[in-house]
Amino acid sequence: MIKIKNVYKSFGENEVLKDLNLEIKDNEIFVILGKSGIGKSVILKHIVGLMKPESGDIYIDDFHMNELEGAALYEALKNIATIYQMGALFDSMTIAENVGFYLREHLTKGGEKITKNDIAGLVTDSLKKVGLEGIEDLHPSDISGGMRKRVSIARGAIYKPKYILYDEPTTGLDPVTALNIAECIEQQQDELKGTTIVVSHDIPTTLKIADRIALLDNGKIEICADPLTFMQTDHPIVHQFNETIGKDLSLIKRAARSVHG
Repeated sequence: MIKIKNVYKSFGENEVLKDLNLEIKDNEIFVILGKSGIGKSVILKHIVGLMKPESGDIYIDDFHMNELEGAALYEALKNIATIYQMGALFDSMTIAENVGFYLREHLTKGGEKITKNDIAGLVTDSLKKVGLEGIEDLHPSDISGGMRKRVSIARGAIYKPKYILYDEPTTGLDPVTALNIAECIEQQQDELKGTTIVVSHDIPTTLKIADRIALLDNGKIEICADPLTFMQTDHPIVHQFNETIGKDLSLIKRAARSVHG
């Protein structure tokens, strides 16, 4: 479980997070929704310790993230994977080398480094799970933007972390590719049985995948609810979207499980 308590963060006179509170449960897809540039990615950076709050506290399971530095912070982050907005793949490496990077650098079995054959098998399996087979020898420049994002998901999921954090995973993608990424996110959640956190400004994709949605506005969480309840609120951002789609609740695929499951 992740708990964010009364977190405040500013950049000069710009107050980005104002005593923000969140509780993210185990085994859910939790989406932090909001307009671009409003501070969603800042929340992710606080969760993984890249930023420290000026006040407030962040807890991940038994770790008090505010207090961690160096080796202690690294230990806390072993169970967290971050999928960056642009994929953050290494251009000079093949797809196989990108996906297997963490395993080569960190993973051991019984105190010994995992074998190259083991890594190759895990890489192939991880790529299959995101619908990419036979591209191990290609480079990131050889594949599309949507494929690069799926490769980054395969790289993050390969060591089976408890938490996967996605930073704007559908930005810059056409609707069909965005849907493919949404399906990958759901599949990884079903496979790992951990916790998925997505920051996004993409409401249609959010409705397809979210168990709960938190709306960030004015530095605080204005709404935190299951998708169906979220879409029935009278917040101006939700109202604007409802006017666009005509309150088409068929877009909400997970609502029934969220409310009744």
